[in-house]
Order: sequence, then structure tokens, then C-alpha cells
Amino acid sequence: MSRASRRQGGFTLIEVVIALAITAVIMTFSYQSFSTASRSAEASAEVMARINDLDRTWQILNQDARHLLAPVNAGEDPNVPGGLRRPFRGASLYGDTSGDRLVLQFTRSGWLNPMNRPRSDLQQVIYRIEDGTLWRDYRPERNFIIEDWLFAEDLIQQPMLEGVSDIEVRFLSSQRAQQQGSGVLDGEDYARDWDQVWPATSSAGVDTSMPVAMLVRIELEDGLTSERLYDLAR
Repeated sequence: MSRASRRQGGFTLIEVVIALAITAVIMTFSYQSFSTASRSAEASAEVMARINDLDRTWQILNQDARHLLAPVNAGEDPNVPGGLRRPFRGASLYGDTSGDRLVLQFTRSGWLNPMNRPRSDLQQVIYRIEDGTLWRDYRPERNFIIEDWLFAEDLIQQPMLEGVSDIEVRFLSSQRAQQQGSGVLDGEDYARDWDQVWPATSSAGVDTSMPVAMLVRIELEDGLTSERLYDLAR
């Protein structure tokens, strides 16, 4: 058998080593590409999950804002049983999400009752921040003034959004709306001079009425920021 025939019958050691080296390089690049794609997919999934949580929070807050009831102070309305007081309160966090802090407190109507349970269709609601997590606490309306609430007695606590770095709440009073007229929403920073605490305090005293508009801005730890403007005029 000739030397050429012997060479055609198999691979030399050098050819095998070269083939293995090429295969190793291809596998290395393939693994790196797969690892990069996998990390990108995981990051995208985390971002989408955050966006979905934020969107769910807005949907629930939108429903609450649509059914908000104006505050009623004890003794104001003789038709309200037991001198019921329905507060409307709110405050910005100013970047401090530690501890347990109130964001919004109000009473809403239109609470669906598909099981026809013996309860009110009014709901007392609190939005609060506890160590970076936004919670929505709610319970049926009670015919008590606010100081007599045992709010935790049958309170349902609903976690809404984790990793919150700040929540800014601004309120437009009817007085300011009348002063500014049609220009009340002019400019990118139109809510700069709105009240960041409600009930607002002015030279005329404490305003215990309902604001005519409310801006809510939520900032997350990963840099995502979103805001909504609510028309509360009834």
C-alpha cells in the first residue's frame, strides 16, 4: 500500500488536535452567547415583572380614585349615622421609606359584593409604605368616628409593590385652582407648588375638604419612575 493510501485512511495526531481545538473554541463562544442570552432573558423578565406590578398598582389606585368619597367630619352631616367621620389624608415620603408611613387614607364606594355578604359597599382604605414595600390595607366602612376605629381588627393587608424608593403625592386645592384658572396645568412641573400634605394648612386654617386634583409619582429602587394625575372634582 502506498504512502498516499495510508494517509487517506485516517487522521494524523496533529489533525485531531486541531479539530479538538476548533471544537473547543466553538463551544466556548456558543456557551458565552447562550450565557449572555440567558442573562438578558432573565433581566428582561425581571423588568417586565416590575412593570406588571407597577401597572397592577396603578389599576387598583385608579379604581379607588374613581370611587373616592368626599371627607365628612363628625357633626357636619346629621344623616350620617353615629357622627361618622370619613377622612381624606395624604403625605409625600420625601425619600424616606423606612418604618411604617402613611401615604393615603380615604373612604371609597362601589366595593363589589359578588357573594352578597352582609357588609357595606363602602370601604376604608389606607396606602402605606413599610420598609420599601407599598401596602394597601382595607376593611368595610364602620359607623364610628375615626378615633374609635379598631382598624386592625378585621383589616385585610394587600402587598402592592416592592422596592419603592419614594412616593410623591401632591394635592391641588380648590382655592389654588381658582387663582390659577386655566393655567393650572401649564408647564412640565405644573404641580411644583401644590400641597404635599393633605389636609393642607393655610392662613385660612386647615382645609378639610376634598382636593380637586391629586398627582401621585412612584419611584422604584431600580430607577423606574411613573406618575398619574387624578381629577377628584365632583
